[in-house]
Amino acid sequence: MERIKWVALCVALTACGHKASEVRIAAQPPSTNNYPTHFAQWLGFYKEEGVDVAISQIAGASKVLEAVVGGSAEVGGGVYEQSIQMAAEGRDIVCFVSMLRSPNFAIVGRVKSPAELKGKIVGVSSPGSPSQFYMNHLLLAAGLTPGDVSIAGVGMGATAVAALENKQVDAAVLFGSAITEATSRADLATLADSRTPDGLKKIFGVEDYPASCLLARGEWLRANPNSARRIAKAVLRSLAWIREHSPEEILARVPAEFRAASELEAIRAAKQMYSSDGKVHPESAEAVRRVLAESIPKVRDAKIDLSRTYTNEFIP
Repeated sequence: MERIKWVALCVALTACGHKASEVRIAAQPPSTNNYPTHFAQWLGFYKEEGVDVAISQIAGASKVLEAVVGGSAEVGGGVYEQSIQMAAEGRDIVCFVSMLRSPNFAIVGRVKSPAELKGKIVGVSSPGSPSQFYMNHLLLAAGLTPGDVSIAGVGMGATAVAALENKQVDAAVLFGSAITEATSRADLATLADSRTPDGLKKIFGVEDYPASCLLARGEWLRANPNSARRIAKAVLRSLAWIREHSPEEILARVPAEFRAASELEAIRAAKQMYSSDGKVHPESAEAVRRVLAESIPKVRDAKIDLSRTYTNEFIP
């Protein structure tokens, strides 16, 4: 099986052989957070919808965004927060398909509640990442401030779990299969869990908090509405396929190299939080803006027209 292509920005994505009709999608390696993007390729939905798609795998959502902003990819598998952050900087990056109505994270640690984190070391995937914004939000809701804890970058997956197990951090923001692995330990408790409707509403106050999505430059969407519409339809078919199949059937379609030890349980937990319609709704967009404003002064101070950070125009 072909090995993962860890793509260098502005080199591999713009390498020779790119066809003018081909749509380049930059995405992180397959996980429950972005399965719809990859399943649309694995199941042949892009081809059936008449769009020629080439997916290049890039490590990190920030690198995916760089590819889209820099023009070395037409579409990026990113997160909706990035659209709002770019709008605060005057850039036109638009979410045109929402795939998850939850960030799919849980905070796991050796304390019983977020209020007990004062003076503790907490792990996030990297400082300044969405995982830190979620942690800040939980701290503020518990009557603490972000300054009441020390932040440590622990990465994602196995490295984050190892940081907890080795007591390098007292709590951590975890995603996907890492949650299952960590919570199997008797000494670790779940402090917050966004993977259930009740948990999501308790954390953010809404039933839909757009997270993983497809992003593109506004100018590209305006110039290529047919391609955008076909990609959106293919991903919606992928979302429907995931809803209609069991976790075991979903896992069977995932190439072996991407199957983490606890992937089946991660799929089981994430399945109910996949978007049913691919749309972003105004109240959900505002919830995301509020969380970002708690951590990013530029977002807090900017007059952002949220209706320009997403579009449902290409959803059939």
